[in-house]
Amino acid sequence: MSGLPCSVAAFSLQRMKLNPSFFYSWNMVLWMNFYAEYGNKVKRWKGFRVLGCDGSNISLVNRPELQKYFGGQSNQTSSFVVAKTFYCYDVLNKMILFPQIAPYRYGELRMACGIIESGVIQEDMLLIFDRYFSNYKMVALLQFQERPIKYVIRVNENLNIAKHFLYSRKQSTEIKLFPSPASIDGLKQYGYIVQKDTPIKVRLIRIKLSSGKTEILMTNLWEEEGYKVSEFKALYSKRWGVESNIDFQKNILQLESWSGLTPISVMQDFYATVFVSNLHFLLIKQAQKTIDDIMINKKYPMQVNNNKAFGKIKENLIFLFVREDVPEILRTLHAYFIRSPLPIRKNRSFPRIRKNPMSKSKFRTFTNYKPAY
Repeated sequence: MSGLPCSVAAFSLQRMKLNPSFFYSWNMVLWMNFYAEYGNKVKRWKGFRVLGCDGSNISLVNRPELQKYFGGQSNQTSSFVVAKTFYCYDVLNKMILFPQIAPYRYGELRMACGIIESGVIQEDMLLIFDRYFSNYKMVALLQFQERPIKYVIRVNENLNIAKHFLYSRKQSTEIKLFPSPASIDGLKQYGYIVQKDTPIKVRLIRIKLSSGKTEILMTNLWEEEGYKVSEFKALYSKRWGVESNIDFQKNILQLESWSGLTPISVMQDFYATVFVSNLHFLLIKQAQKTIDDIMINKKYPMQVNNNKAFGKIKENLIFLFVREDVPEILRTLHAYFIRSPLPIRKNRSFPRIRKNPMSKSKFRTFTNYKPAY
């Protein structure tokens, strides 16, 4: 008989039958249809979809089953159960494409390499990475594909290539990278055989941040192809979009408030949160266009209030998939989204506060915090 509640034990038993990959596939259907439907309205940079690629730690409930599967960190007084996540985020269209979750010790670099080698990166995608990924192995995997993948990577300032380039005072140059023993061994795992004298050509570019600090970028966007030095500062700054989306997931979608205490339930929650994030930004797109049109004379550009918008989406999320009056629900959501927009104050920056790595989570993760719906 429909409409009757089930017990907590029955619900928990039934959810364990749902493979977390269902939410991953559901998310893939969502973003693939988005690109297909929007067509030439999809935002691009010089013809590329710009993917900010980065990972994050997420805190889990400290339970033996989760500790055994995901691992974590510990010291003399306490232990933390932590999972590692990785995202390829379309920073211009606000879509997460290839989310990954793995045990803590798996590592962001390994997750990024796995995505590249899986062949899912398409020809019109440009990948932007932080300095943790500035090594021969990553560059080799990107350039050794049948169609080399375009990328921009911030170079670790402690590397010799960065020090020599800074000393040269050039704005742009092309150099050859050579592998370390670790890179040679790492590439063997993916079927690539390189020697210590196997070179890879890369382009180095100097950019100066508003703080006055100089950063070095590594790329295969060549000058002769029309990519000017002056364009790279703004391009690399777009990578911050993936950081903002991770913040949105953790602080508004409450990613770290888990509805279950098993590895399967954690993975279900993770991929479901990614799906909801993509659905959220897809639903507010038309409202943002309306705000842009009706508030054109404001002192600051205005944007949809994501916190309030998600609160309304959460109330109607299930109805979008089970009710027949979906157009009416969408009209109601649109009317709500355009109320109380927030100003966008550009060019603001705040010092980044480095947290203790043992307590990166905003709050302690407790059990039974998030509703299981």
